[in-house]
Amino acid sequence: MKFNDLFKNRRNIYFVSLIVMALLLAGGVWQYNNYIGGKMAELDFENQLNELDKLLEEQDDIGAQIIENRLEEGGSIEPIQEVANTNADTKKKEPPVVTNGPTAKKTDEKNIAAIKIEPVDIDTMILPVFGNIAITFSDTELTYSKTIDSWVTHPGLDLKAEEGSPVRAALDGVVSETTNDAQWGLTIVLDHGDGVQTRYSNLSTLDLISKGQKVKKGDVISGVGKTALCEIAEEPHLHFELVRDNQNINPKNYLPKTLK
Repeated sequence: MKFNDLFKNRRNIYFVSLIVMALLLAGGVWQYNNYIGGKMAELDFENQLNELDKLLEEQDDIGAQIIENRLEEGGSIEPIQEVANTNADTKKKEPPVVTNGPTAKKTDEKNIAAIKIEPVDIDTMILPVFGNIAITFSDTELTYSKTIDSWVTHPGLDLKAEEGSPVRAALDGVVSETTNDAQWGLTIVLDHGDGVQTRYSNLSTLDLISKGQKVKKGDVISGVGKTALCEIAEEPHLHFELVRDNQNINPKNYLPKTLK
């Protein structure tokens, strides 16, 4: 009876030992497989690094060969410049403006020719409006002004005419100024060349002509109005001035002799 119990116990021990050995063997196999797998991965990684190094060396050799060929051909290798601001707006460069030389001179002459005025004889002026003299020109002697109730100089002629009467250019010229003067009201200035200008004030409108427009002698440029505050108390008239070299002169000396 005791022998059988001992045999049974030994058989249990053997069974347990076999299980333990099987487990140890399985663990060893698993560790071995992991070890082999790790070694294979390391070898594969090393092979990839080696291939990459070879590729980089080949590219370096190609780049060096290109640079060497460029230098042998007499070329130069420009350094790479840093881009300061990639988001900056890129504007198309306009061609430089030539201020000297034949081209510039030709352009200037063309522009001048476009506005050049032929010299005119101021003795051929026509009456800018049909009417008689209400207030004469006075640069030294004083003349009475109803508006300000005082004796003053008068830089032009006041030609009586009904309100709305057509005002004509006294000479060929170019419109150099259209303005609403604080004293003289709606005013047009014509440039006739050679420093000669005519000035038309106390007008009714500035809409018939525009600045820079060429006009012929006799062209209607406006109408008689009542816009000159410094002469508002006078009868309807055209205030007409003649200017030569920036100095007012008496228009009567150059208008038709029939003017009274």
